[in-house]
Amino acid sequence: MAFALLSSPSLVSICDKTLIIPSSLTPPTLRYHKLSYIDQFHSNMYIPLALFVGEESNNSHELSHIAHLLQTSLSQTLVSYYPYAGKLRDNAIVDCNDMGAEFSSVRINCHMSEILDHPDASQAQSIVFPKDLPWANNYEGGNLLVAQVSKFDCGGIAISVCLSHKIGDGTSVLNFVNDWSRMTHSRMTTTLAPKFVGDSVFSSNNYSPIIAPQMFSNVSECVQKRIVFPKTKLDALRAKVEAESGVENPTRAKVVSTLLFKCAIKAASSTTTSMLMRRPSKFVHVLNVRSMIKSPTNEQDIELPTLVRNLRKGVEVAYKKDQVEQNELILEVVESMRKGKKPFENNNDEYENVYSCSNVCRYPFYNVDFGWGKPERVGLPNGPFKNLFFLKDYKIGRGVDARVMLQKQHMFEFERDEELLELIS
Repeated sequence: MAFALLSSPSLVSICDKTLIIPSSLTPPTLRYHKLSYIDQFHSNMYIPLALFVGEESNNSHELSHIAHLLQTSLSQTLVSYYPYAGKLRDNAIVDCNDMGAEFSSVRINCHMSEILDHPDASQAQSIVFPKDLPWANNYEGGNLLVAQVSKFDCGGIAISVCLSHKIGDGTSVLNFVNDWSRMTHSRMTTTLAPKFVGDSVFSSNNYSPIIAPQMFSNVSECVQKRIVFPKTKLDALRAKVEAESGVENPTRAKVVSTLLFKCAIKAASSTTTSMLMRRPSKFVHVLNVRSMIKSPTNEQDIELPTLVRNLRKGVEVAYKKDQVEQNELILEVVESMRKGKKPFENNNDEYENVYSCSNVCRYPFYNVDFGWGKPERVGLPNGPFKNLFFLKDYKIGRGVDARVMLQKQHMFEFERDEELLELIS
């Protein structure tokens, strides 16, 4: 299939777009959801996720029937997830006014396999999200939750969601799709009990409100690749790293993320000038630890045992801290604002290569079932930034499904790395 087909207007037909409001009104006592200080610092970006369900069990179901079931259960789910049906009034408060969530039903005029098997899978999978929405910013007044069901010619369906990062993170997305799917499957017999802590932690009353930082996805000079690490090869690598580093039982995510970091540094070094090769590199492990390598990179620093050992030390330090009183993110934001600087503004950033990793391994996205079967693929759209690694479980076994976003010239060298090629499927 020619890739141009994916951007063809005739490929996607929007059948319906509507607002879904909670099936019962939010009580006045919950009308205003105060954002914590750490939520205020988060960008207004949506967090996108898509679940592709196979064609075997869906061919007999009309799109209108599937959409009706999802709309009904979404309305019921929003009763418990009421902030997502509200409106961001400013960067400190969500007005839980039951404005509703946007829901679209769409026909895609090709087989689902043509999307999942496409050479540029992440870009192809963007087709199951509303146009231009994935990784976009939600501005004041916009919907905080946008959902879409897409039906392919083969009968397969994709259910996608984009949830505001202001309300929650990746765990919140998992909890929401789990509860929405249970509500769809059980037909109103499920009791939901999500907990929105608001500013009970990192209270916004302790500090002055901040202006929401605007982060924009820019990957025009980048390419994203999907790389699968099978369990057998990962187990052998973990054993090797454990023997050489002294780190007991290193996790799949630590081993894979540090390997990707090492290979990315080598790729960047081989395609840049001698001055840029001497730039220090920084590795930010988004979900569990920020382990930063600030000294100039040399060959010994980027050996896998050293990288895994440094990452393990960072995790141990993070768990020993009081995450309220000693939270590095909050302390940095407060100190930067006191000095009149932008948070995390580093005068030496132009001399640094910054790589980040988001890890949702062990998040059971492949167990989500709306009633039409478990996902064939858990998909992410292309983006949002360069030098990003996104790790999740592979559907089969205990492998790792990695998405790697690098500059085009770096990716060319990265894909040729012999150490990497020996470990991937």
